[in-house]
Amino acid sequence: MSNILIVEDNFNLASSLTQGLNEQGLQARAVHRGTDAIAVLDETLRVDLVVLDLGLPDMDGLAVLHHVRRRANHVPILVLTARDAVAMRVTALGAGADDYMVKPFAFAELVARVHALTRRATGPRWAPMRLGTLRIDDDLVVRASVTSTVAGTGTSCQAQLSPREHALLSYLARRRGEVAQRAEILAAVFGYDFDPGTNVIDVHIASLRRKLSAMPLTIHTVRGSGFKLDVEAT
Repeated sequence: MSNILIVEDNFNLASSLTQGLNEQGLQARAVHRGTDAIAVLDETLRVDLVVLDLGLPDMDGLAVLHHVRRRANHVPILVLTARDAVAMRVTALGAGADDYMVKPFAFAELVARVHALTRRATGPRWAPMRLGTLRIDDDLVVRASVTSTVAGTGTSCQAQLSPREHALLSYLARRRGEVAQRAEILAAVFGYDFDPGTNVIDVHIASLRRKLSAMPLTIHTVRGSGFKLDVEAT
C-alpha cells in the first residue's frame, strides 16, 4: 500500500483528499505546514509520494521542494496549487517536482496521476548500460570518458540524475538513433496514457542537457514529433 503525504494548509481540502485517497486503497495522511512536511520527510523513508501545496502558511512550498531535493530524497512530488502561471510550472518542475496540477481539479485525474507516479517510482529499475564510453549506472549516475581533440588526452566525467531523469535517459538510450514520440515517452517514462497538459518532458530534457553537457551525447529535438539520442562514436 502506497503511503501518501499531503501537504495542504486548507484543512477541509486536506481532509477531503485524505479520505478520498484512503478510499482508493492508498494510505494518506496530511500535514498543514512546510516545517511539518520537512520533519516527516527527514525522519522517515515510509513516504511513497508527496502531494504538495505551494501556498503554505509558514514557508513557500518551493522551499520544501528545494529542501527535499537537496537532501537527495527522490520521493515523487506532485505539486497541487492555485498558481497556474506557466513560469511557475516550469520553476517547480525544474526544481524537482515530478508533476504539477492546478486547482480547481478533478479528483479522478488526481488519482490517475498519483497512481502513475507511484507505478513509475516502484517499477523495476533499468540495468546498467554502456554506449561506447558512456555508462548509465543503476545508482542514478552517468559516467563517460572524453578525449580532448586538442591534446588527445582522456578525461572522465560524471553526473548525478534524479530517478525521472535517469529513466528518461535510459529510455532514449534504448531507442538510440530513433525518434521517440512524445506520447511514447509520457507512457514509458512518466506513466501517463494521456497528455497531462504540462511541458514536463521539455523541462526534464532541458535538465538532462544541462547536466550532461560534458558527455559525448546529443539529445535532438525533432520538431512536431519527439526526441532522439545520439552518442558520439569512439
